[in-house]
Amino acid sequence: MMSSVTYVVLAGGEGVRMKSDIPKPLRKIGGESMLERVVGAAVKTDPRKIVVVYRDERVRDAALGLGCGVAFQEEPLGTADAFGKALPECGGTGQIIVTCADIPMVNAGLFGDLYKAHMDENNYLTLLVSYVDDPAGYGRIIEEGGRVVKIVEEKEADERERRINLINSGVSCINRENLEEYLGKIKRSPVKGEYYLTDLVGIISGSGLNVGRVICDFDLIRGVNTAGELENIRESLEDE
Repeated sequence: MMSSVTYVVLAGGEGVRMKSDIPKPLRKIGGESMLERVVGAAVKTDPRKIVVVYRDERVRDAALGLGCGVAFQEEPLGTADAFGKALPECGGTGQIIVTCADIPMVNAGLFGDLYKAHMDENNYLTLLVSYVDDPAGYGRIIEEGGRVVKIVEEKEADERERRINLINSGVSCINRENLEEYLGKIKRSPVKGEYYLTDLVGIISGSGLNVGRVICDFDLIRGVNTAGELENIRESLEDE
């Protein structure tokens, strides 16, 4: 189905707000870890390869057990740094779908919709986005003239940008061609000292290449950052 696609699963977050010794990607929902659920959704699309970026050896071992490739991020320098560690494992052609390990409700259909729009619209980069009532904590999608021009992270957003309720899911499809060049232009955030993969959107858009978006149901890309959020998703599954 998507044999030219490599998935990069970002699973190196420390998850300190989970208040657990278990790495966040390995916390379980419905009998499966979040990592298993995300990788399982990716596997159903028949990709070329899945690469998991890890910092904890337990996550590495779990990823290898699922048949994934792995890439090690030694220091927590942000999502762009994590993605860069995986790039050598992604081959030199095709498309890369980047996803987080902590969105356990994502499914193969959503990945397929993202890939189809990406190819049909001839985009260099396509984002999975959602409209939400409360966008707090999420990167805001900035559009001009109907075009996506950048993503602004919550901590760096001004008052007007914080009111925007179109948010970034952390899932995107990116053309592999010339990607090192564009990644190399990402600068360290003056606020958190990290390299944000979301900055790639402004760089790509500013280079004149197409950046698209696919709107999806927020419940499918809802992130898990706290024990309370984990429990809410567990309860939602039990109610189905």
